[in-house]
Amino acid sequence: MQFNLTRNILENYRQQSDTIADLTVKKLTEEYNNESLWKLYQQLINDLDELDYEQLDSTLKTYFIQNQTIPTWANANLVKIAEALFLDIGPVYSACLLCRALPIGYSSAKTVKVLTSTGYLSKDVKQGTAKRLLETTQFIFNVMEENTFVLNSKGIKHILKVRLLHAIIRYHLLKHNWDENKYDIPINQEDMAGTILTFSVGAIKGLQVLNIKLSEIEKNALVHYWAVIGALIGVDEKLLPQNYTEGEHLYEKILDHQAKHTPDGEVLTKALCNFIRGFLPVTGISDFPEYLVQHLINNPKYSDLIGLHKPQNSKDQLMFGMLMWYLKKLNQYRKKPLTNSLVKKTNKIFATKLANYFANEFEMQLNVPETIKTAWGLT
Repeated sequence: MQFNLTRNILENYRQQSDTIADLTVKKLTEEYNNESLWKLYQQLINDLDELDYEQLDSTLKTYFIQNQTIPTWANANLVKIAEALFLDIGPVYSACLLCRALPIGYSSAKTVKVLTSTGYLSKDVKQGTAKRLLETTQFIFNVMEENTFVLNSKGIKHILKVRLLHAIIRYHLLKHNWDENKYDIPINQEDMAGTILTFSVGAIKGLQVLNIKLSEIEKNALVHYWAVIGALIGVDEKLLPQNYTEGEHLYEKILDHQAKHTPDGEVLTKALCNFIRGFLPVTGISDFPEYLVQHLINNPKYSDLIGLHKPQNSKDQLMFGMLMWYLKKLNQYRKKPLTNSLVKKTNKIFATKLANYFANEFEMQLNVPETIKTAWGLT
């Protein structure tokens, strides 16, 4: 399948959403009043445990039962490679998502409008940035756990829950004066495809900056894995590349298509950097999160759009440069026994600090699957 999509084709995808999830929400609006539907949304978004859809009403139960079909093109071997890769480099992969793939998305003006319209910029950090990041982190853990693509797995139920939440948000925004002519359909097909590629191609590009060179089959496996998730979450298969070369091509095209500076994009970036600063302070470099995000994005076009710049004084340049050199050297030789031990220790520190920051600062608990805890050396 070719992914040489023109801007006109991408524009058309911005007018398409997800019929299955939208029809489910339409049926729910006939069964629930507005207050009850809002309570359902809050219940689904706040419950990070494994979803028990058997306890839901018949409309929701039918939705969860009927939409678990894995695409016929899903490749079990590539899925296993991606699962093993996450167990191996999951912490630094997660760091690249948090510090590179997510913030570069803030350069997409119309996507940012959806985020700011759904409470992502809540003045209460606990209910805004931190909560959204906790939800995203838990989603990653649940969908990257081994044996996700089997009937009734925790991962599939979480994917379908997010798909339904997208449709509820879409319904809510369209009902409350959303400017469709200016911002297109909220959470449309192009936006969803771009998000799926963020979790694969976007993170891989950060890994490359940090000198983690994945093999071609590892890159293809990660893109393929997230394509399967994309199919389950309602993305048109014509927007789901299954290898890295095609994925990178479409990812860059979607980013370029929506790139535009917005004040909200800068505010989102600052909020994210403040969150990173909270759990990962680096002595002597006060603007370390900003420098790190800019460095990992590795493209001034997008860094400038979200208000990030390189270190401005020689001391910061020197200290940041030395830290990046050290990390890249570690990663260059990460498969050698001694260096591998240091890499694992560094990754464990990152993962532990993030989990503890959620727990101690915001009283939010991540549920880390046992296989991931064991692989990462977490307690």
